[in-house]
Amino acid sequence: MTHTELNDPRDAVAEHLKALKGYAKKNLLHGEELSEAEQADKSTRLIEFVAIGSSFRLTEKEMVQLIFRDMLREPKQCGCPSCRARINETKSA
Repeated sequence: MTHTELNDPRDAVAEHLKALKGYAKKNLLHGEELSEAEQADKSTRLIEFVAIGSSFRLTEKEMVQLIFRDMLREPKQCGCPSCRARINETKSA
Protein backbone atom coordinates (compact mmCIF):
# COMPACT_ATOMS: atom_id res chain seq x y z
CA MET A 1 0.00 0.00 0.00
CA THR A 2 1.33 3.39 -0.87
CA HIS A 3 1.43 6.39 1.36
CA THR A 4 0.70 9.84 0.05
CA GLU A 5 2.88 12.58 1.41
CA LEU A 6 0.77 14.75 3.70
CA ASN A 7 2.00 18.18 4.74
CA ASP A 8 -0.17 18.61 7.82
CA PRO A 9 0.67 16.16 10.62
CA ARG A 10 -3.01 16.15 11.61
CA ASP A 11 -3.91 14.86 8.15
CA ALA A 12 -1.25 12.16 8.47
CA VAL A 13 -2.57 11.12 11.90
CA ALA A 14 -6.14 11.00 10.56
CA GLU A 15 -5.07 8.86 7.59
CA HIS A 16 -3.05 6.47 9.78
CA LEU A 17 -5.86 6.30 12.34
CA LYS A 18 -8.42 5.40 9.68
CA ALA A 19 -6.23 2.60 8.31
CA LEU A 20 -5.26 1.27 11.76
CA LYS A 21 -8.90 1.18 12.85
CA GLY A 22 -9.74 -0.72 9.67
CA TYR A 23 -7.04 -3.30 10.33
CA ALA A 24 -8.15 -3.68 13.96
CA LYS A 25 -11.78 -4.18 12.94
CA LYS A 26 -10.83 -6.69 10.26
CA ASN A 27 -8.75 -8.74 12.66
CA LEU A 28 -10.48 -8.35 16.02
CA LEU A 29 -14.14 -7.99 15.10
CA HIS A 30 -14.28 -10.07 11.94
CA GLY A 31 -11.60 -12.60 12.87
CA GLU A 32 -9.81 -12.22 9.53
CA GLU A 33 -6.05 -12.52 9.21
CA LEU A 34 -4.16 -9.61 7.72
CA SER A 35 -2.21 -10.28 4.55
CA GLU A 36 1.57 -9.79 4.55
CA ALA A 37 1.13 -6.46 2.74
CA GLU A 38 -1.47 -5.35 5.29
CA GLN A 39 0.79 -6.44 8.17
CA ALA A 40 3.68 -4.43 6.73
CA ASP A 41 1.46 -1.41 6.10
CA LYS A 42 0.02 -1.65 9.63
CA SER A 43 3.50 -1.78 11.16
CA THR A 44 4.71 1.22 9.16
CA ARG A 45 1.59 3.23 9.93
CA LEU A 46 1.77 2.35 13.62
CA ILE A 47 5.39 3.54 13.87
CA GLU A 48 4.51 6.81 12.12
CA PHE A 49 1.32 7.22 14.18
CA VAL A 50 3.23 6.79 17.45
CA ALA A 51 5.96 9.21 16.33
CA ILE A 52 3.47 11.90 15.36
CA GLY A 53 1.30 11.23 18.42
CA SER A 54 4.35 11.58 20.65
CA SER A 55 5.17 14.91 19.02
CA PHE A 56 1.65 16.02 20.01
CA ARG A 57 2.53 14.80 23.54
CA LEU A 58 -0.07 12.04 23.50
CA THR A 59 0.49 9.18 25.89
CA GLU A 60 0.52 5.58 24.67
CA LYS A 61 -2.81 5.08 26.42
CA GLU A 62 -4.35 8.02 24.54
CA MET A 63 -3.07 6.68 21.22
CA VAL A 64 -4.50 3.22 21.93
CA GLN A 65 -7.81 4.81 22.88
CA LEU A 66 -7.88 6.69 19.58
CA ILE A 67 -7.50 3.45 17.64
CA PHE A 68 -9.92 1.31 19.63
CA ARG A 69 -12.49 3.92 20.71
CA ASP A 70 -16.07 2.71 20.26
CA MET A 71 -14.96 -0.47 18.51
CA LEU A 72 -16.40 -2.90 21.03
CA ARG A 73 -19.32 -0.82 22.28
CA GLU A 74 -22.88 -1.37 21.22
CA PRO A 75 -24.38 1.76 19.66
CA LYS A 76 -26.80 3.63 21.90
CA GLN A 77 -30.40 3.04 21.07
CA CYS A 78 -33.34 5.11 22.12
CA GLY A 79 -36.08 2.48 21.89
CA CYS A 80 -37.91 4.07 18.98
CA PRO A 81 -39.41 1.74 16.33
CA SER A 82 -36.39 2.24 14.03
CA CYS A 83 -33.89 1.30 16.74
CA ARG A 84 -35.96 -1.72 17.81
CA ALA A 85 -36.15 -2.86 14.17
CA ARG A 86 -32.35 -2.63 13.83
CA ILE A 87 -31.93 -4.70 17.00
CA ASN A 88 -34.24 -7.37 15.62
CA GLU A 89 -32.39 -7.36 12.27
CA THR A 90 -29.04 -8.01 13.95
CA LYS A 91 -30.49 -10.76 16.15
CA SER A 92 -31.96 -12.60 13.17
CA ALA A 93 -28.79 -12.30 11.07
